[in-house]
Amino acid sequence: MRLTRWTVDYGDGPHPAVVPHAWAQEVSVEWEGPAVYRTDVDVPRGGATVRFHGVAYAAEVFANGVLVGRHRGIWDAFDVTVPGGRVDLEVRVTKNGGHTYSVGDTLSGFLPFVHQTFGGIYREVELLESVPRLDAPAASRSKRPYLRGLLHWGWYPEIGHPNPDEHTVRKEVRAAKDLGFNLVKFCLWVPPHRYFDILTEEGMLGWLELPLWNPNPERLEEMADEIERIALQYRRHPSIVAWTIGCELSSAVPHAFRRDMVAMVRALTGSADVADSSGGAEAYGGDLREYGAFDVFHPYCDLPFYPPVLDSLRDGRRYPLLGEFNDHDVHRDLARLGDELPFWTSALPELNAPGVRWQYDLPRVLDTSRFALEPTKSRHKALMASSRRKALFVRKTAVEAVRARSEFDGYVITGWRDTPISSSGFFDDWDKPRFTPEECLPWNGGGVLFPIPSRCPTWTHGGNRPGWLDPFAYFEGGVFLRLGSDGDEGAPVFEEGELVWRIVDAHGTTVARGTGPSEFGRQNEAAQVVWENAPTGEYRLEARMGGGTNAWPLWVVPRPDWGACAGWGVHDPAGLMPELAELPGGERTVAVRQLSGERGVLVLDEEGTIPMPFWRECAQEFKDASLERWERLLPVSPDRALDPAWLRERLGDYEVLINRIDTRTYVEHPLLVRTESWIVTTLRPQGGLGSQPAGLRHNPAGCALLRSLMELNEG
Repeated sequence: MRLTRWTVDYGDGPHPAVVPHAWAQEVSVEWEGPAVYRTDVDVPRGGATVRFHGVAYAAEVFANGVLVGRHRGIWDAFDVTVPGGRVDLEVRVTKNGGHTYSVGDTLSGFLPFVHQTFGGIYREVELLESVPRLDAPAASRSKRPYLRGLLHWGWYPEIGHPNPDEHTVRKEVRAAKDLGFNLVKFCLWVPPHRYFDILTEEGMLGWLELPLWNPNPERLEEMADEIERIALQYRRHPSIVAWTIGCELSSAVPHAFRRDMVAMVRALTGSADVADSSGGAEAYGGDLREYGAFDVFHPYCDLPFYPPVLDSLRDGRRYPLLGEFNDHDVHRDLARLGDELPFWTSALPELNAPGVRWQYDLPRVLDTSRFALEPTKSRHKALMASSRRKALFVRKTAVEAVRARSEFDGYVITGWRDTPISSSGFFDDWDKPRFTPEECLPWNGGGVLFPIPSRCPTWTHGGNRPGWLDPFAYFEGGVFLRLGSDGDEGAPVFEEGELVWRIVDAHGTTVARGTGPSEFGRQNEAAQVVWENAPTGEYRLEARMGGGTNAWPLWVVPRPDWGACAGWGVHDPAGLMPELAELPGGERTVAVRQLSGERGVLVLDEEGTIPMPFWRECAQEFKDASLERWERLLPVSPDRALDPAWLRERLGDYEVLINRIDTRTYVEHPLLVRTESWIVTTLRPQGGLGSQPAGLRHNPAGCALLRSLMELNEG
């Protein structure tokens, strides 16, 4: 029998409460308790057991005024024995995050860093006449499929605690499945058992990352006891295909503790797929010894760096997984948030105290940002749409880079839903999907096709260095790239075998076509796309294999004749664009790295710039909407923005043509500006960052960019 009708007393008298219950905004988020819950229950003669499925954090349980049990721990269930007859049941609850039980002293997980801690009897309470045995471990899997996961932080602002009902869980699982995911990773929180049951029913998988993150080293033994209880209670679920002891554990957690926890969880669950630290010491510091069954990394890169970073991670003794990666913070709907002002955006400390968060910008942003205060004038909706398109391009391109590397055994994308500290969700602040299945399945489904960039090892200072060509842009005369396939056995994309591709022009006319081999599997190469004598223009490459399709834009540009650029010279003391030595000279200058001359194009990457990513945690405003071509910006994107103070001091007034907007702080920095005499940018016609083509001679998009900037200065 469930015990649902209670009262709760915060020190001002009892109030009705329905359990599951967390006190949320009824009191200040900084108040730790104790809150006193009470209910009356008729207990059968001889007594019974009361099972609490989750109390946050510390509970003292009294029956008719007599202490019958104590428990500390958010995530595991516990039992108390009560006598027969009419029983006055009282539970005194103190939450974590206050002076008594600090965040670092408990298995708090990541939710305190998303918003705040929560307190209450937040999961069900049952009266049991007989107590079932502890569940046995689930049968181990003979083979784990390729994992396509979505990272879930347990953020449920509507209910104020991580205990969603069955309807919510099933809706979430089906929505993720529709987008091509086959796994939910529970990042530093433990969901209710029904979540794993529904995953099993829906043919989905779970990754349980135990809530050990940034702990106080002096409290590790207490945390080990709680980890043991969680493992015992959750080991029955066959949908759990991976366990990690914690996340991004650094030197605060000794290697011996991680070793012991891996051994314990493996022994208790019978699972071979247990790792110690999701993220790994290689990236997050500490002792480099690791003891899990697989390597797990969290590469958060600006987009051009994903290919080389992935290459650096795939060599190891264990098959690697990407436990978190590929985040992208979009421009969220600040205007709507400003109108509705949910509690987690408030500047009132009783509703939204900073707590342990390192990111606490929304209250200030909603009071100051032009997108919140003047959304129409600021083209707020247009920027939302643009950053959504950018996010989709980033997700697709990064995942295709992973799937082109057969050494990886899967990935988890960050993340499920927008939160107070990020807007990288596949679902927005109102839990509405940001992308459609049609947009995601071509690259996130069970079987996909992807482009493989051509290698171009450049000869530099007497030897080869790694290099690639742009798969989306070509000089006129020829298009060549390879297509790869990746998929689970039996995936619909491979049912019919043969890979068919075609290139169409802007009118939909097929200008080239071809086929690939009719072989199933994870291949580095499934077909070669060759189009000789390709003329200048914009095209689209479409590929199909069985029931799966994918597509990419192609751009063919003229090969530049720098010697014919009358009136232009070059100032490039570092030799970053040696091809420009052909410029004949004149009153205009392409100045690289240093200001020189009276007018022209100035490309900066040191003086006058500030380091910051182009792709992560930002959106871009474009004076000319035609500049928003993400595949063309990828080979020229910078890792720096222009310094407004330097621009004003050296060049005076300027007009911003491309503006970078930090989507967490909403600080703005220009990337491309026009002054009376200069076009100034941190965009890189020479490429050279990560997988970008190195040098103008290998970078068609870079050449086209530089010619357009030169023409803009001439206009």
